[in-house]
Amino acid sequence: MLLKIYRHVYKDVVPLDEIEEHLDCSDIQPYRCNRQLVIALTPLPHCGSKPDNDTTCEICKRRLVDSTLYSYCSISCKVEAFFRKQDESTPPFLLLKNAEIEKQKKNDQPLPVTRAHRRKGVPHRSPLF
Repeated sequence: MLLKIYRHVYKDVVPLDEIEEHLDCSDIQPYRCNRQLVIALTPLPHCGSKPDNDTTCEICKRRLVDSTLYSYCSISCKVEAFFRKQDESTPPFLLLKNAEIEKQKKNDQPLPVTRAHRRKGVPHRSPLF
């Protein structure tokens, strides 16, 4: 399984629909890049004036669009926040569905391979003049 990593504002980003299968991205702010929602792997560059404390990322203090929906600006900020927490009651940010899918793949029988289009017959040699 491969994830495509794109460049956005000189930083690496991953498409949101692909990374959601592996990570819980609920608190990470997505960005729009070429009409596709992406999640930054590392914090994007800071821009503008000094931001308010209530509308920033909890780790790197980068400005967020909506502080009620998002708490982090990138995957690395969420991972760092996870490791900073002292209590063990919080669930991990990795999704466990992936392990269950791998078990199901091992148990499933392979599908028979069939050709979608059959040839229209025996190819004929061009006439010699």
